[in-house]
Amino acid sequence: MDDKNTEPNLEEEKQKDSSQKEATRKRWKKPVIITVIVLLIVAGGIFFYSNYLLNKIHYDKDNQKGNEYFETDDSAADLNEVDPDDVTWQNQVLARHEDDVINILLVGEEAILDKGHRGRTDSIMIATINVKEKSLKLTSIMRDLYLQIPGYSDNKINAAFNIGGMDLLVQALNQDFALKLDGYVKVDFDSFEKVIDALGGVEITLSAKEANYLNRTNYISKPEYRNVREGTQILNGNQALGYARVRYVANGDQANDFGRTQRQRAVLNALFEKYKSKSVVELLALMPDVLSLVTTDISKTSIIEYLYLAATLKQDELQTMRIPVDGAYYSARIRGMAVLVPDTLEDNTKALHEFIFGVDEVSGDTNEKEDAVNSGKMGTR
Repeated sequence: MDDKNTEPNLEEEKQKDSSQKEATRKRWKKPVIITVIVLLIVAGGIFFYSNYLLNKIHYDKDNQKGNEYFETDDSAADLNEVDPDDVTWQNQVLARHEDDVINILLVGEEAILDKGHRGRTDSIMIATINVKEKSLKLTSIMRDLYLQIPGYSDNKINAAFNIGGMDLLVQALNQDFALKLDGYVKVDFDSFEKVIDALGGVEITLSAKEANYLNRTNYISKPEYRNVREGTQILNGNQALGYARVRYVANGDQANDFGRTQRQRAVLNALFEKYKSKSVVELLALMPDVLSLVTTDISKTSIIEYLYLAATLKQDELQTMRIPVDGAYYSARIRGMAVLVPDTLEDNTKALHEFIFGVDEVSGDTNEKEDAVNSGKMGTR
């Protein structure tokens, strides 16, 4: 009799256990399904918002060729005249590109009244994301640097853009400095002002001479903003642009175009500092306005990759230098132009490669010139 009572009890327990397991599975499935749905919604939102932001960017198709010209300068009269045929371009450095070193050409185009034509490149820089060193770097290329322009006469490097747009400028820099640039970003002066204003201005330290010069000239184009002072202060876009363009007031021991490129690096470094001070939410809010001011040839997927790489480096410092380096150029008058002639081009190329890639490919020497590099006055001698 006990056996008969036991069999139904066992069956009931099996059914109860099965029901509990099924209930547990149902309870488990529901939150998992909800989580998957939420993740899909978030991923979809990120995708569509990223695509929305990237569609704000202008993708350049300007490859129209212009006429060759030479920008004569009255100040060239005091320089020694050099025959163009006497300039040699020996450069045995091999073209270099590394997957973990990204080099982006940054160009600032000056405004001109004729909207149907290109202006000149008032600022030419190479931004480097060096993943293997975990470093961010910025190299100024002097606009008066005399270089080879593919398919044209040798000229100032800033003439390349006016003649053949960004394509010709990239070709010239790749050829002359044995590089393979990964793309370019271009902004005009109006865009430059708006980017700075969108970030709330930049902190710049002015000397008494710089402040006085900016207040009494039209480098600050809007008269109501000609009220800067000596010392550290926040400059708005119009003021910062004026500061970055000044070339007739010495910046420390740097004068003329050397002083100007040093100021340009100072402004970009101040922008970098402002970027670091913003939260992710603040930066995302700024992106639609900032990206709409940019023109580039970099693909959307590459833009995301480069931004991710730069963000993951978590760098607090922006290393800077300029080309030509000290001791490797001379000033001259060529075709009525005041120019800086590389002496030699190979010395400048080696110095640039060492700064960008961290090791001089030719000599194998490691970069032990950090202080000179950060001062923007790295020399080869």
